[in-house]
Amino acid sequence: MSTKVEYRNSLGSIVTEQQKNNLSEHFKLTYDLDTNKLKTKLHYFDKNVINEGVYYMDPNEDITNVITQINPSHRWGIMSDLQVINGYKVWRRNYFQNGELSDVYSKEVFNTNVDYVAGMGYDNNDQPTRGSYKKFDLSNKNMIDEDGDVVGVFEDGDIVTFGYGSDGSFTVRSSNTDIFFKPYITLQSFLESQQNGFVMNLMTQEMKEYYLNFQPLVPPF
Repeated sequence: MSTKVEYRNSLGSIVTEQQKNNLSEHFKLTYDLDTNKLKTKLHYFDKNVINEGVYYMDPNEDITNVITQINPSHRWGIMSDLQVINGYKVWRRNYFQNGELSDVYSKEVFNTNVDYVAGMGYDNNDQPTRGSYKKFDLSNKNMIDEDGDVVGVFEDGDIVTFGYGSDGSFTVRSSNTDIFFKPYITLQSFLESQQNGFVMNLMTQEMKEYYLNFQPLVPPF
């Protein structure tokens, strides 16, 4: 297989091989030249230390063969069973570490920009018992107050995450304390405080039904 290599910084921007040597963190992406499909993605810290690798399987590949070909010295996420649902790519991620393939897995959702949107953990009986995570991207969206007036703009990279634990717990976190200062650990407390806040005022009813519930995994919008 002929390949090409691409380097990206932590923000996802393409950098040269020389530029990546000056970064404390970067990604190395390898593509199949014949299909232009992404095959591996390595996450580097401290220039040469691999934090994790991701391998993207083709439909004709077998995971038992894949794990014999990859470097076992670091953790891998092995992506397979690609589906396209509502315009989103949904991958199954199996975990391979210390020579062992885990019997649990997750399903992960990505948009057309290959941004992570949501994930859900499954047990070895294919049941979604390991919690879920949904990301609401606020980048460059308007801040709308309770009167419907635009009072500002969110910064690039601002996000809010909605987490649902395997024990039934619920957590909402923001990437910026200007959005809200500390996490909310119950849905009731979040709604009472943020019902007419900047985040909720950006959501349609369909979006509220998605983000404020464990299911579904894939956004319907």
